[in-house]
Amino acid sequence: MNKDFRDKSISELEGWIWKDPVPSPEDSSGTVCRFYRLHRTPIKDLELGDLRFLIGQNSTLKYLVPMAMDQLRKDLFIETEYYPGDLLCALLQINNEPNYWISHSDQRDMLVSLYEERVQRMRMQEMSFVDMKKIEREYEKFIAQRG
Repeated sequence: MNKDFRDKSISELEGWIWKDPVPSPEDSSGTVCRFYRLHRTPIKDLELGDLRFLIGQNSTLKYLVPMAMDQLRKDLFIETEYYPGDLLCALLQINNEPNYWISHSDQRDMLVSLYEERVQRMRMQEMSFVDMKKIEREYEKFIAQRG
């Protein structure tokens, strides 16, 4: 994949055009405003929380998942906005494109491998029991759905 894509926004990469009025905090939810703003932001300028958010919206996965995987190789349980492992959970929850993991089996295998290699470290990190259980549940669902 050409690295020049990072200079473009999701709108530019996907030919995405917002047809509704431009959302504002007065007339739209925070999710809609953020979605609109991030689709117009060059990918290289996205923060980790933005990456997690967009993956959670199943947006432009072919560009964003590899970027997220790069981060998870450094720290599988990185906290982007909400709790340790929230970026990992966003990847495990990809659901709008059920064939994403089928057509990107190398990424799926890498995600499984990273998790299995580092799951023991999760228990040694300063992570709440609730957060650990959430990650474990999402991983179990991921494996069950994708075999």
